[in-house]
Amino acid sequence: MEVTFPFAHGVTVQWVPADQMTISNPTLRRWLLDTGSLTERLQQHCGEFAVHKIGQGNAPLYANEQRWLPAGVNQRWQVREVLLCADHTPWVFARSVLPETLLQGELANLGTQPLGKRLFNDARFVRSEFELCQIPPAAFHFGAYANASPANARQTNAPPTLWGRRSRFHLNDDYIIVAEVFLAGSPAYQDA
Repeated sequence: MEVTFPFAHGVTVQWVPADQMTISNPTLRRWLLDTGSLTERLQQHCGEFAVHKIGQGNAPLYANEQRWLPAGVNQRWQVREVLLCADHTPWVFARSVLPETLLQGELANLGTQPLGKRLFNDARFVRSEFELCQIPPAAFHFGAYANASPANARQTNAPPTLWGRRSRFHLNDDYIIVAEVFLAGSPAYQDA
């Protein structure tokens, strides 16, 4: 079943350096601060993994994204928003800010491929430290998509707050921002 969502999502949050946040759940902490490939980790926890592309193209950058990109760079950017789904249930909402120079080169023809697959298979991309955020669950409700699937059992125990992380990758003079919000069905909220 093909379901579409408005692009770009439009939720702004306050990002805080990870070392300034207290995360009481050790399972959640491991998911948020894991420096490996999130795609590969999600694939280990499900039978069927898929990327549902919400949209990619020219969209306004949030003020906090603009501040995190190099000042004075004459660069054009695109925003890419996807859902990372496991067994037909959205587990992660991801928003990436991508320079058009990389979209015409190393990141050409992404389609529904996970961005992480490209970033983690190319050692030239260097990742920054994480920043974290907390978001009310209602801000990221993809119920139409989740309810289309029988595999949404984790949705019933929704956490009181959703957590997100973001980091910045760079390759030479090009920068990418990758923000990932762990949705209610994600295994990140399971008890240790």
